Amino acid sequence: MGGEDFIKKLDSFLYDKPTRNVMETIDSFFEQAKIPKQIPVDVVETDTEWMVQVDLPGLKKEQIELKLLGNQITIIVHHKEEKEKYDESFQYYRKERRQHRNQRTITLPYAVDKKSAKASFHNGVLEIKGPKSQTDTGSITID
Repeated sequence: MGGEDFIKKLDSFLYDKPTRNVMETIDSFFEQAKIPKQIPVDVVETDTEWMVQVDLPGLKKEQIELKLLGNQITIIVHHKEEKEKYDESFQYYRKERRQHRNQRTITLPYAVDKKSAKASFHNGVLEIKGPKSQTDTGSITID
């Protein structure tokens, strides 16, 4: 077998259909690997407020849910993807569905006031901020 024949057979193995397309499978693997296992978060403080910044590139605002409880903020990301492909020349049809849910809880040293906390989402960055309040030490005074 000559070098050109080998390359043609290798190309055929990697790219031809309707047999399993190895390159498509490899591409699919790397696409799935882009989803972070843990949501990246930065927590920043100024003299008067706290701020949480979350990088969520490629997501829409509708895919993000925020839950506040005490001094904790839970960020929940819902990712649904559906792909449909039909190739008439090879007489095959494929439909894929993927659903991914990821969440992260951030604990702040301040109670989160639902009325004064604000959240915005622009260019793939979620920003949640609110005024600092007294830290609750968990103790009470005795009368």
